[in-house]
Amino acid sequence: MARELKGKVIAITGASAGIGAATAVACGAAGMKVVLSARRVEQLEATAQRVRDAGGEALVVPCDVASDAQVQQLVDRTVEAFGSLDVMFANAGYGFLMPVERLDAGAHEKIFDVNYFGTVRCVNAALPLMKKQQAGHIVITSSIVGRVGLPFYAHYSATKAAQDALGTALRLEVEPYGVDVSVLYPIGTKTEFFEVSAKLGGRDTIMENTPEVFMQSADHVARRVVKCLRRPCPEIWPARWAHFGSSMATLFPRLTRWGLRKHANKDRKVLREMGM
Repeated sequence: MARELKGKVIAITGASAGIGAATAVACGAAGMKVVLSARRVEQLEATAQRVRDAGGEALVVPCDVASDAQVQQLVDRTVEAFGSLDVMFANAGYGFLMPVERLDAGAHEKIFDVNYFGTVRCVNAALPLMKKQQAGHIVITSSIVGRVGLPFYAHYSATKAAQDALGTALRLEVEPYGVDVSVLYPIGTKTEFFEVSAKLGGRDTIMENTPEVFMQSADHVARRVVKCLRRPCPEIWPARWAHFGSSMATLFPRLTRWGLRKHANKDRKVLREMGM
């Protein structure tokens, strides 16, 4: 039986743009109370208005997921405003083009602090309340590159693989408490992720190397997330072919290596042009 979403409370990190913002608006259209969180307040306020225009309630809580205190404050303010927290959507994250050998340990730690440990902070802050409620839903944004590592985005792929493993393990840990865990695996999604990536790495090549047919919109991903909120499922694959493709990649590693080598060669040329 589908769950009624009207009046339910969702907190979304990384809600100032992209998948997070699109999901916030879609949840508002479903009648949910949406708590929007990210570091950029102006963008959050603009998205909050879109949520209200769509028919939902919205609250802006600025938050850096690299901070334990700020993530806990996100949960606390959500409960103060709306009385509960039904869904935690751990969505904040970033990535950029860079060879492994050019990325020092500090940079590796920083991206893990946001992408992976940011997710852990969201889980740890939300779970005590959800276990007490004997109900809740945690959604984690991983990526297809968490299943098939992308050359020259190894650091990003590694964080997504860690989120994938976290969600898979956590799912059975919290099942007895009535808490669902779903992991989202987007493919290339038309968002400002790539603009941020280009600023951090000097250039982004994912969109350059990905045919239009293999890209998707943030609104499409948001619709699939909302569908999962109504009928919880372990994995959300907005592009069904990607689920099949990731499975084939495991079964046929030589073929996967051949395909990734073509991608790597294109990126290697770009990196040479950038002097790397």
